[in-house]
Amino acid sequence: MNTSSIPSPQFQNLFLADPTAQIFWEGWLGSERYRELKGHFVSLGDAGAKAGPFSASADRQGPVLKTHNTTGERIDQIVQHPDYIELQKLSYGRNIIGIKYDPQFLKKHRSVRHLVGFGAAYYFAQTEMGLYCPICMTDGVGRVLEQSAPNHPMTAETIRHISSTDLGELWQGAMFLTEKQGGSDVGTNTTTARREGDRWYLSGDKWFCSNVAADAILALARMPDAPTGTRGLGLFLVLRKKPEGNSKTIRIHRIKEKLGVRSMPTGEVTFENTEAYLIGGINEGFKQMAEMLNLSRLYNAVTSVASLRRAVLEAHAYGSEREAFGKKLINLPLWRASMADLIAEHWGIFSLVFDSVRALDQADCGDSSARRYVRLAIPMAKALSGKLSLWGVSECMEAIGGNAYIEESILPRLLRDTQVLPIWEGTTHILTLDALRAIRKESAHEAFFERIEKALTAASKLSSQLGSEWDELKNKVRENQAGLKQILSASEDSQQRDAREWMESAGRILTQALLLEQAALQPAFEKIGLAAFRRIKVRPYGVMPVCQGKPSALQQTEDPLLQTCSIF
Repeated sequence: MNTSSIPSPQFQNLFLADPTAQIFWEGWLGSERYRELKGHFVSLGDAGAKAGPFSASADRQGPVLKTHNTTGERIDQIVQHPDYIELQKLSYGRNIIGIKYDPQFLKKHRSVRHLVGFGAAYYFAQTEMGLYCPICMTDGVGRVLEQSAPNHPMTAETIRHISSTDLGELWQGAMFLTEKQGGSDVGTNTTTARREGDRWYLSGDKWFCSNVAADAILALARMPDAPTGTRGLGLFLVLRKKPEGNSKTIRIHRIKEKLGVRSMPTGEVTFENTEAYLIGGINEGFKQMAEMLNLSRLYNAVTSVASLRRAVLEAHAYGSEREAFGKKLINLPLWRASMADLIAEHWGIFSLVFDSVRALDQADCGDSSARRYVRLAIPMAKALSGKLSLWGVSECMEAIGGNAYIEESILPRLLRDTQVLPIWEGTTHILTLDALRAIRKESAHEAFFERIEKALTAASKLSSQLGSEWDELKNKVRENQAGLKQILSASEDSQQRDAREWMESAGRILTQALLLEQAALQPAFEKIGLAAFRRIKVRPYGVMPVCQGKPSALQQTEDPLLQTCSIF
């Protein structure tokens, strides 16, 4: 069989294959700082390209739970395929986490800590999403300890280990939050904390424990005599190696069989009088964990952008070589139009997600307006990017055709892996409710609309080129503000029904404003930014097929439809 007409794209370095994004990195970091830090991006771009065969192998031959040793002693050990260890060398070993905790780096570059960390790691995530989840949680453990317990006796040692590039010294991180009875409703958690003198012990079941063999675990447990709900939860640091033998009190019952991200072990766990270190008690524990959730949501969003970028790269490379109907795919009008939409969506969501990353840097450096902005922007970016990545990967698979459905391609794995992105770290419903809470309690929408106005002010130099499109966008902003005001004046039930549509619409408007801002500020991006803006503006709701058309006005239609599935 002649296979010469079936392209098989190969990438040498995913960062060097991304000249458009380099416009952003240099513009956001500044030329001098970019030159100094570019090597880190190149290194992880190389790692992302090299990770391909290891990632495919680790996905096929996932982790195994070894419950007992040869003498019958219970050990609860996770055995990873050797190729998963190679992935750890290509990520942890290349400073994917360590750079964010390096004192010399922070002394000079703290103001862009997250931009550099997420920006370079974005290239590794384009290939390996499974390990990127433990990377996320490892960073999250460090962030919580830094912010909530800087003087805790175990903080310095834990951060030293989680930031190590030596796998022998590395402590990977995890967060064990959810329990069987509640899932996202962690206020129903029943795992208990018991105090004996200066020591704390945890007992209870945790249902969804990703990176289940982690060395440094943040866990929620109900404090003694605590109130119900999230207020009564304390936050604890559990270390497998401290004190010695602590790992024997952490029972791993099984590894879950997941649709995607199979290389990373997710398990069910019981704490059996597991010693732990108190980080935050009543009224504090859940709030501190929320800081980790915000960071995790950004990791999730960056993964979404990365998976969409890889899918677009694969489809474009394939279409540049594959012939059909007498022409290369890239020369067929319908194929070109579809790919142009997908690439526009990628640059739009790239702009939105990394604007949230930059805002987190600003918030961490004391900007109160940025802090209110990220309270709304992060759940919004996570919700929109997760939905978009799943849709986009599917469309890219279709643009390639049947060859993309075969496991020799990266696309099937990307499709399985991206399905988790709208679910983990808060489903779209949870994110919508969080956004509403941020609006009600912190007036986060004020900072949000200020950010849009700032973007439009920067973009005003393009208004003559845009003509009526400029006025249309400004009208959309006013309508969105008025729509939110109307939602907030309605009943709580109506607010929930209509908030998801508002969030999608607001996110699309911000995306358009950010594209125009970057087109104005980065001359090399002007044509690309304007093109992406024009393709996105005709799709005001992106890929969210539910909760559109003012759902609160359609409440009477719910019962007749829901009853058609009422078989129990």
